[in-house]
Amino acid sequence: MNKTGLLLPVMVILLAGCTAAQSPASTGAATAQQSVEAAADGQSSSAETAAEGEQAADAEGTAQEAAAAKKQLRTIVIPTMYESVTSQEEADEIAEKNGYESAVLDEDGSLTIVMEEDIYEKMISAFLESVEKGVQEIIGDGSVSSVRKIEYNEDLSVFTVRVDTDEIGIIERQAAEELVMYGTLYHIYTGNSVDHIQVDFVSEESGEVIESADSGSLADAY
Repeated sequence: MNKTGLLLPVMVILLAGCTAAQSPASTGAATAQQSVEAAADGQSSSAETAAEGEQAADAEGTAQEAAAAKKQLRTIVIPTMYESVTSQEEADEIAEKNGYESAVLDEDGSLTIVMEEDIYEKMISAFLESVEKGVQEIIGDGSVSSVRKIEYNEDLSVFTVRVDTDEIGIIERQAAEELVMYGTLYHIYTGNSVDHIQVDFVSEESGEVIESADSGSLADAY
């Protein structure tokens, strides 16, 4: 047999041996590569999960901050002459009952109330309804038969009382005092900048002002 014939089986064996020797190494390398890839995938998933968690936390924090910023508060101070609260316990009960943020009895006897904007708006709406009801009661009161119509401006600083008489008596003046009280309370609740509340009695026939009532300086009143 020639050398070439001897070499062929040897080459086949060597190749086979090399193939057999390389196969475990290749398998090990592939397995190692898969492990690395799996670890990388795991790290990527963990990173993505962590990122998603951080984004969710950030979103929640932003939502809470937005809610806090959106929560608008109003503060009103009710003078002693319009409020009969005598202890902080009573003030706390008022706050709890009405859903206020707080109600504090001040040293001078006034009451400082802090409330959310929506509660404030409801309070003002209810107050204006009570004013209109009071006005209609004055008009419909038989003892004030001279009053035919009562008009008032948007901030309740000027009331025009139309009457069918040329003389204003004590009953009409008492009605004027009630209207002044409405205007003053509205001034307190809203903090509008009017200096005084005015009530004009106007002749329904001539259109002339017969008499006027004035609250005086609101700054000095309380």
